[in-house]
Amino acid sequence: EFHITNNLMNSRVTTTATRPTPDISTPPNPAPVTDYRAIVYLYMDGAMDSYSALVPMNCYLNQQYVSVRGDIAIKSGLLPIDASTSDQPCDDFGLHPSLSNIHSLYNDGDASFIANVGPLIKTMDKYEFEAGSKPQPMALFAHNTQTQITQTVFAQDASAGGVLGRIGDSINNREGSDVFDAYSISGTPKVLEGAPSVSKPADVLSGSGVADFIPKAGTFEANIEALSENVVTSIYGETFSVSMTNAIYRTRLLDEVIGNVTLDEDSCFTNAGTDLADQFEQVARIIKSRDGLEAKRDVFYVSIGGFDTHSDNGPVLTNLLSQIDDSISCFASEMKSQGVWSNVTVISASEFGRTLTSNGLGTDHAWGGNHFIAGGSVAGGRIHGQYP
Repeated sequence: EFHITNNLMNSRVTTTATRPTPDISTPPNPAPVTDYRAIVYLYMDGAMDSYSALVPMNCYLNQQYVSVRGDIAIKSGLLPIDASTSDQPCDDFGLHPSLSNIHSLYNDGDASFIANVGPLIKTMDKYEFEAGSKPQPMALFAHNTQTQITQTVFAQDASAGGVLGRIGDSINNREGSDVFDAYSISGTPKVLEGAPSVSKPADVLSGSGVADFIPKAGTFEANIEALSENVVTSIYGETFSVSMTNAIYRTRLLDEVIGNVTLDEDSCFTNAGTDLADQFEQVARIIKSRDGLEAKRDVFYVSIGGFDTHSDNGPVLTNLLSQIDDSISCFASEMKSQGVWSNVTVISASEFGRTLTSNGLGTDHAWGGNHFIAGGSVAGGRIHGQYP
């Protein structure tokens, strides 16, 4: 397959200039980064049943919960947390039995929950929603559109830039230099998209490391570079060539810097044995390489799928939450070992919540849901927002 922009050279131009080597390298003796900050965005693809993750206990809401949820209600094994300082309808809540490590982080003040969060244009009640008397986010309950809206935090316009990408643009504009880096360890998500003229594109890795050319394409890497070695007069061709050349050099740089990094918690990630743990391991390796990368402000995207549980009354969710819990535990331990747990925040997200009621087999698409944040500097040990 061939892609054509237009004529790469103006016919009246008789000389060509060789493209300068991109200024993408590491300093020989990098100074320690002293003001590092990072956000890790954990996306739960498919719409997580978050009313099985955070459950009211020892109050009137628990009876309502058990009655409404029916066969999917969790009646035993919940991990109790104190919400007495959180201005919630109950002082006691419980976490899903699979979330033992996040439970510990909450009790240590290193994690908190945000209740009933979801996209809105204007606040509304059930009757205003049913009457359509106020503007609503587009295509509510549709996975694709709500993924876009969740990752832009801009319910009026699903085509807006990603929320982390826009944060990066703002930081770069304020600093007057490129101090923001974005990394995806799982594809090319909307949340990392910023303005092309302000921030460079996100680096895309995989759970096994730097994502290079596939083996067959790698044999043509020198030829690809040769095709882009001369400056051309076409703005389209020049933009493509610059992007391709920068991508090749950036890939080599990342491979050089993080390729041989070892972690104190390497065995923890390995023993977890999941793709999500591998993704968090790559995030930890990049963070450990912050001095060589001269990193100041980083954002990372990791994801786990399988949450569209229309026909699951518990086992699938239990497995998925266990993977999240194990990965967060390894990651938090590694960040503490690196001395940067207070500089890193992990946030969870999903395109929407799921119904409180059972469909007989599982749960269906709904709206608001409950999520967690974790890190050494979060306002932990609390439930923010308003449950349910």
